Amino acid sequence: MKRSTVIFPILLLMQFSLIGQSFSLVQSLEYAKQKNSNMVISDLDLRLSREKITEQIGTALPQINFTGTLEDKLKMATTIMPGELIGQPGTTLAIQMGTKYNATAGLTLNQKVFNPSFWVALEAAKISENISQLSVQQTTEQVQYNVCSAYYKCLVVQKQLSNLQKILEASKQTLASTQLKFKNGVGKKIDVDKVQVSYNNTYSQLQQTELKYKQVLNNLKFAMGMPVDANIALSDSLTDYTVSVAIDGNASYQSYLPNRTDYQLQKTMVQLYEADKKNNIAAYLPTLSFYANYNYQSMRNQFDLFHKNTDWYANSAIGLELKIPIFSGFSRYSKVEQSRLSVQKEKENLHLNEQSIYVDISNKSDEYSNSISNIQTEKDNLALAESVYKNTQIDFAQGAASSLDLTQAERALVEAQNNYYTRLQNLYIARLDLEKAQGTLNNYVNNLK
Repeated sequence: MKRSTVIFPILLLMQFSLIGQSFSLVQSLEYAKQKNSNMVISDLDLRLSREKITEQIGTALPQINFTGTLEDKLKMATTIMPGELIGQPGTTLAIQMGTKYNATAGLTLNQKVFNPSFWVALEAAKISENISQLSVQQTTEQVQYNVCSAYYKCLVVQKQLSNLQKILEASKQTLASTQLKFKNGVGKKIDVDKVQVSYNNTYSQLQQTELKYKQVLNNLKFAMGMPVDANIALSDSLTDYTVSVAIDGNASYQSYLPNRTDYQLQKTMVQLYEADKKNNIAAYLPTLSFYANYNYQSMRNQFDLFHKNTDWYANSAIGLELKIPIFSGFSRYSKVEQSRLSVQKEKENLHLNEQSIYVDISNKSDEYSNSISNIQTEKDNLALAESVYKNTQIDFAQGAASSLDLTQAERALVEAQNNYYTRLQNLYIARLDLEKAQGTLNNYVNNLK
């Protein structure tokens, strides 16, 4: 088999991925919103936090319980009584009191009247819900970033594959023409060998790029929450995207803080620590509860507790229970101090995060600006390399250029393409990084068409 004929399996493999459903970037993001496991988990966490609020509210409502016991005293307890009860001073009597079988059944009701910890716990539960909502937003942003990043990489590698296929096809034709010239005695064997080596190198690079495309496509499917064995294709192309400078030179770093989900999440954590401090302080305050119970009791020496004619004796009570903390061995004081220190620590972490965000925005802005300035140079260089390669092909066909000139022009073109698309990929990723650093990634995604 000739080397030139092995391109067919690669082209067939390239078309194989197109059998599946086509996805645009917007469709990929919508799919990820529904299927990505991280999104599902964060939504479940949010629902759990809401149930905790309901649970806490439920503790303020009346707590009603039914209790029942059935007892068989296998060996009755013995009580010592003084002999004076039966006219025998100085002696004692061993008497077994009670009944062998006893049963009780009743209802108890407890109602909080005053408990400061309840309101603090309710506040903490609501703060936890806010944390879960922010976590959902943070997870959404990360999934959006991963999907966009993977999709852009797929587009770039797909374009590289297309260009390499064109170069390989042109190299194939040049190789066939050179072989024909050599066969007819008007060409040199060394020219055939040089073109053959160039063809082989391009073919090898095409294989490597094909493997890379499969890998980045798998990464995209993973980011979307799609099975890795699913067949999909990309309906967008690089020409669908334009990259504009997204830097507001007049905006201060502080103005981006409200947009940063991680910063808002950390601020909410400060509130949660403050709620814990309030809860520990509330432990110093008294609590008051109302209780009521109504019970029936049956006592027999024979196991006929549930016979129709047996008697059950009722008893009931209502009351208030007051608890006033007096001394806990300084444990309550230690808890309050721990929570106070935790609040201070979290506030310091928040301040540290602010500085980190400022640095992040500054660095991402510089990287994006640098990518913008570099991409035009690489684009111009690519256009120049394409022109040189095209002209060298014409000159070689006419005998005005050597095989060395042609192979060098081809290598220069492949290198220019690699440089340009690497810069282009970096540019798209730099844009995502900047949007993420500014906390505007969600707006960026929502404006995609």
